[in-house]
Amino acid sequence: MNRRMFVLSAGAAVATLGVLPGRVAFSQGDTVNVSSNLLLLGTDYYPDQTPEHLWEDDATQMAAMGITNVRIAEFAWALMEPKEGFFEFAWLERSVKILNAHGIAVILGTPTAAPPSWLSKKYPEILIVNEHGVTLTYGSRRFTCPTNKTYRKLSLTIATEMAKRFANTPGVAGWQIDNELTLGNDARCYCRFCGEGFQAWTREKYKTLEAVNEAWGTVFWSNTYTDWSQIPVPLPSGAPTNPGLTLDYDRYQSYANVSYLEEQLTMLRRECPKHFITTNNVPGLVDTIDDRDLYRKLDFVSADNYPGFFALFFGGQSNSSVASFAHDFSRSVKDGKPFLVMEEQSGKAGQPYFSPQPEPGQIRLWTYQAISHGAMGINYFRWDTANFGAEEYWHGMIRHDRSHSPGFDEMKQTIKELKSLGREALNAPYVAEVALCFDSNSDWALTIQPSQMNLKYATELMTWYGCVGASNAGVDIVDATKDLSRYKVVYAPVMYIVTKEQAERIRSFVQGGGVFVAGFRLGVKEENDRVVDTPLPGLLRDVMGVEVLDTQPIYSEKQGVMFSGMLAGNEAECKVWSDILDPKGADVLATYTTGQYAGKAAITSHSFGRGKAVYVGAHLEPADLARVLLTLAATSGVKVAADVPRGVEITRRGSSKGTLTYVLNYNAEPVTVKVAGKMKDVLSGAAVSEAVSLDAYGVRVLMPI
Repeated sequence: MNRRMFVLSAGAAVATLGVLPGRVAFSQGDTVNVSSNLLLLGTDYYPDQTPEHLWEDDATQMAAMGITNVRIAEFAWALMEPKEGFFEFAWLERSVKILNAHGIAVILGTPTAAPPSWLSKKYPEILIVNEHGVTLTYGSRRFTCPTNKTYRKLSLTIATEMAKRFANTPGVAGWQIDNELTLGNDARCYCRFCGEGFQAWTREKYKTLEAVNEAWGTVFWSNTYTDWSQIPVPLPSGAPTNPGLTLDYDRYQSYANVSYLEEQLTMLRRECPKHFITTNNVPGLVDTIDDRDLYRKLDFVSADNYPGFFALFFGGQSNSSVASFAHDFSRSVKDGKPFLVMEEQSGKAGQPYFSPQPEPGQIRLWTYQAISHGAMGINYFRWDTANFGAEEYWHGMIRHDRSHSPGFDEMKQTIKELKSLGREALNAPYVAEVALCFDSNSDWALTIQPSQMNLKYATELMTWYGCVGASNAGVDIVDATKDLSRYKVVYAPVMYIVTKEQAERIRSFVQGGGVFVAGFRLGVKEENDRVVDTPLPGLLRDVMGVEVLDTQPIYSEKQGVMFSGMLAGNEAECKVWSDILDPKGADVLATYTTGQYAGKAAITSHSFGRGKAVYVGAHLEPADLARVLLTLAATSGVKVAADVPRGVEITRRGSSKGTLTYVLNYNAEPVTVKVAGKMKDVLSGAAVSEAVSLDAYGVRVLMPI
């Protein structure tokens, strides 16, 4: 599996459907939460891959274990349109009817992530051209161009025929558009159709060629454009491509995918006004598309979650904070609105290789990890395990021989528990005191020009998240384009591009009493990916109270860092990068101890208005960075949880019945965690005071008494 992912060093009554899913009304828009009517606690199901004589047994077993919904049909285009213009939905109607008879709601997937072979053969122009100029072949999925008009037309046609057929079908509750946009071997397309689309997009954005040439600095290397048709796609050339052009092309590819999705969205709103509409991806971890744009007009975010891959691909434990980051991003994309995990790992998972079998308790733990970070529901992937195809080793809730998987009873228990928590708990707002900036522009721009071979935006972001998350104070993921005043501290690792809007938001936040903590390479570029023509950190120079004297990529010679003031402690080592700071009114909290800049400032703190701005100019190892960031949090009024054992996470969601505190143990051995005051375990009903014990991979959900 080649997926470009970020790398990491209640006492409520039992909830029931109440009515059959076909009679549940759903409303669209940001002001309505779909799960107010239906608890989404289900699985991903493939009747198109399952003999029809087994459908009744599948539905019976699902209902018995408490499943409320399934997602189906997202890869079934060939069965629904076996030849162009001939549509066959009878099989799907029979499946929906059986599921509905058992009280199981259906989320229909438009099948446009994997076109049928007749389509790909007849219309080869739909195929992606990858970043090396190679045209992909058909035979799997996610090999289609997001710009190509032929593919867009055929995609909209099959989706429209589905919508008209199922708009009033009992049992259908909502839609998933396409599947995992850009999540493939080649996430961006560089074909001639994308080239033409990029030229049109650029013309709409800049209006004149003079503006394009100025924005990108095309005079360099004699690349000045005198006609719109001259603007290329950034395929391999004799040297690195223009960074301004390349960044705008990344933006265009994100736009192309979003506009492709929105064609289907517009149609579904018209044809199926009673259904909710979403799409699934791995928000924040698949960074070739701007998820804030992708989900802006959808009803809620849906996400994938496969913690077992962290052990498989990253060599670390499956309890990596990568999953917590993805959940926090999923919640933050729509400003705190609860999200759905459309695909939750239920067993060993993978394609040519598969991840370890989850240990007893881990599937339940991963489920509560999502719930504790703001999820409103879970769909376990998948119901039955395929005996054929590329995902034969993606183990589901029942095995190849249709016996129950090792985690089957665990998932059944978890669904029962989540129903006992009830709708209010699953829709309760998440409590976050701090925010972490993640901006696609900085991510893409730093990928184009990383400055140092080992400097990666993804790595820095996840390292900072891991450090900040250790406070257990709750973290929102923001892009600093909206009001930040709700937070006590805002962290910004490698905010390489700073726009005027972001600078003003940050300036207002600090002036109002907030604490802004930025990392090195701050404000180097403006929004067109040109280096600013003022001393760094550019637009934030007055807020930070420093100027950058010099910047140093570090390779063999490491810098020493000595701390002072509130950060006083053991010396640290600076690797990868150092910004040499000249305090212009800022207090010095750390200095470099070696090399030509020994004695110069490495970390500064500047009082600005009623708040402070801290510049961490040195690239620190995770342990040292965590000490710095957590100290800054604690001195800024953040309630940093003390004495929390390693491998334990604490999160909070508030409701009218009181705050629910989730305590999660990612360790393979039992732990004891201190708690404040008298509390009740809402899952067991047991009273807790002073301390709570958790089994290996255990979960406690606590409420004050």
